[in-house]
Amino acid sequence: MQQKEYIKIGKLNIELFKKIGKHLLTDEVIFTYERINHVETKRAQLFNKVKNILPDTLYNPDYIYKDWNNRQNTFVLIKSLDENLKLNVVLKIAVLNDKKHTKNSIITIIKIGNKTFNKIKRNKKENLLFKKLDNHE
Repeated sequence: MQQKEYIKIGKLNIELFKKIGKHLLTDEVIFTYERINHVETKRAQLFNKVKNILPDTLYNPDYIYKDWNNRQNTFVLIKSLDENLKLNVVLKIAVLNDKKHTKNSIITIIKIGNKTFNKIKRNKKENLLFKKLDNHE
């Protein structure tokens, strides 16, 4: 029996992605063990600290940006943890006609403070695809 190379993390709100013109192959989001290891190694056990809030971050993000590195079908989801700290999740989505990526997959997770978040809002405003209306800003 082959061991899974990933764990299931949560689901995406398909309606949000329909609004921004993407037809998802699935709503399921996975995190490969290779990517988990990357986050744990580079970001001081961040996955273990945020894994309980990841499902809500994926389904109910405060912001969705098109990836600013111009990777195809890759998005940055941002969720406020509190007024000074945000969670930034880079996500590769599986869209129709993509034979290589059949599942939505987390690429990386980063915690960002207000200074970095304000810089993103200022410098990447053309990449903004969705903003939640009740995010207390």
